[in-house]
Amino acid sequence: MSNKATKERKQRVVIDWPENQFSAEEVYEAFKQRISRVSIHSKINKAVSNGELEVVGKSQPRTGRPRTIYKKSNG
Repeated sequence: MSNKATKERKQRVVIDWPENQFSAEEVYEAFKQRISRVSIHSKINKAVSNGELEVVGKSQPRTGRPRTIYKKSNG
């Protein structure tokens, strides 16, 4: 046995993107206890740049900032 303290790492969360259109907030609500809002936005941005997700448009709520709507790429 060594005297070195071992770091415990968080388990990596794999997100299966929904088949229908969705916003980052909807994904966050589904994974609320397991992943942060910032991590979800980071994963979405990475998936968009990889071509895994497509930006469909924006929805304007009554108050606040517009929400970007995404969908899973067909290819």
